[in-house]
Amino acid sequence: MDGTEHPVDVCDVVVVGAGIVGAAVAARLARQGMRVAVLEAQQVAGGATGRSAGLLLTGMPGHYRWAVQSFGRETARALWELSVEGRERLMETAIRLGVSAERTGSMALAVTEEEVDVLRASAELLREDGFEAWFGKTDPLQRGFLAAMRCPDDGVVDAADLTRALLASAPVIVHTGTEVQALEAEGAGVRVWAYRRTVRCGAVVMTAGGYAPTLEPSLSRWVNPGHALWVVARPQAGPDRPALGFPCYTDYGYEYARSLSDGCLLLGAWRYPRRPSSSGNFPDPDTVLRAGLSRFVRRYFPGVEGNVIRRESGTVGCTPDGVPVVGALSHLPGVYFALGLGGWGLCWAFVVADRVVEMMLDGVSAGLLDAERRIRTV
Repeated sequence: MDGTEHPVDVCDVVVVGAGIVGAAVAARLARQGMRVAVLEAQQVAGGATGRSAGLLLTGMPGHYRWAVQSFGRETARALWELSVEGRERLMETAIRLGVSAERTGSMALAVTEEEVDVLRASAELLREDGFEAWFGKTDPLQRGFLAAMRCPDDGVVDAADLTRALLASAPVIVHTGTEVQALEAEGAGVRVWAYRRTVRCGAVVMTAGGYAPTLEPSLSRWVNPGHALWVVARPQAGPDRPALGFPCYTDYGYEYARSLSDGCLLLGAWRYPRRPSSSGNFPDPDTVLRAGLSRFVRRYFPGVEGNVIRRESGTVGCTPDGVPVVGALSHLPGVYFALGLGGWGLCWAFVVADRVVEMMLDGVSAGLLDAERRIRTV
């Protein structure tokens, strides 16, 4: 707070963060007749949403076998079904709002023999549990990958355009350049202190991703900032290297690539938050990511080097178990949160938005996404 008196606004709900989850929450609440204000520290889709590669990837990083081993068969299948629900909701919404979206399918590629085995087992488990997946010990891209698993129903979308379209589709007030600085209980509601603005409201929904613990430190129990980096390049054409007709990802989902509509190639990488260590000597996360992405590019996309035209880095909100989290602050009634979508967040965005709205309006548990679940560490 800057110590200056500012006019006090009044609304029913304040949504903190104008990314895709915040936009979906705000639009749904506004369509139900509520007065909704979105407060965004930067600009609309200025955080993880704007830096998204636009990949609609079903499930979670690590592949399905990892999820089965980590959560059990029943829960893993339920989590995949939720992400399919979210993928279809997002695709339908994008088409309805006239936003670019395409069902291209996706390809998981193995870079080690261990990952070959994981992909093979994941494809078998997925088919047994009713999901479409194809596995082959081949490299459709002819770039040195060891095997591939294709999921035909995945796709790509312009996530920033979809966020803007969602906010424009309902009577939502959006204040950009308005960083929220503090939340304070006030009677039966909440007072929101923000840069040059104060808002009194009945409830707050926090959707600020990896930045949320900066505003409310108690949220670090559930979510912390991971690191992401991507580059856009004009690759050199070559008859021996097929173009990317679909998005692909490798190294258990932490490196990825896709072709853009202008012929450029987008290549990126992301990682979970660094775990504490007794040594206290940590390399800079961006330095580690840059080195890893550089190795990936040199090995599998050598035509990109020297042709990079844009670089972006930032944070993504990650939970310890890789599953998004929906909940409410016990010490601050009326404050809810929908966070931790990680690097595969687009398929989860609408599911998370629906769950937090249902929790706020009807007291319904968020089920597998509920913050009160047992949190494992990936």
